[in-house]
Amino acid sequence: MFAKTAFGIALLSVIAPCDAFAPSSLIPGRLSSHSAALTHGARSSAFPTGPSLRTTPTLASPQMATKGIDFPALDGKETRVGIVYTRWNAEVVDKLRDGSKKGLTDICGVQADNIVEFEVPGAWELPVAARYMALTQKVDAVIAIGVLVKGETDHYDMIKDAACSALMTLQLETGIPVLNGILGCHDMSQAEARATGDNNHGVWWGQTAVEMALLRATQMGKVSADGEVKKKVMF
Repeated sequence: MFAKTAFGIALLSVIAPCDAFAPSSLIPGRLSSHSAALTHGARSSAFPTGPSLRTTPTLASPQMATKGIDFPALDGKETRVGIVYTRWNAEVVDKLRDGSKKGLTDICGVQADNIVEFEVPGAWELPVAARYMALTQKVDAVIAIGVLVKGETDHYDMIKDAACSALMTLQLETGIPVLNGILGCHDMSQAEARATGDNNHGVWWGQTAVEMALLRATQMGKVSADGEVKKKVMF
């Protein structure tokens, strides 16, 4: 009995000094002075009186992406470009076509008589018409323009996927740059928005056609890196 009592006294002598250094709120059955004060409605000066320290972080405002593409200065006076366009959704296609010609002539300096145009019924016919142009080797690039608007059936997806895939295959097989100017939209307002004003995608297609045509000419040795036309053609 005496041994147990002595052990208890020794244990308390160890705990007591620790109690002096431990936060009172961690000791069972005891409230800290701050906790007690808050419990009785008093605010301690040790606690911040302003807004809570756990504030919700302020998210940065999203920046609107600038639409469009930046182009270097392009000299297309010696470039010949073909445009294939559809009669389907002509009210929008015509705006895209005009935009393409603006990009070619007004911006890149392509001569008007160096633009060859084919009209076809719809987007399904664009790849084969573009192929006719590419195989003649009389054009340096081709722009295929059409507008497809999603309807109630799967026809939209069938035409869009097949036509776009065929245009990609065409340029890889022939080496002639073929611009995919087929807009696949969910409604006509989306198509109009991409064919109007500064957002007219056709303008960018025209510039891209010239840039890719010049790239091809440079790689084939027809034009030097500084744009000078070479007299001797390698291919």
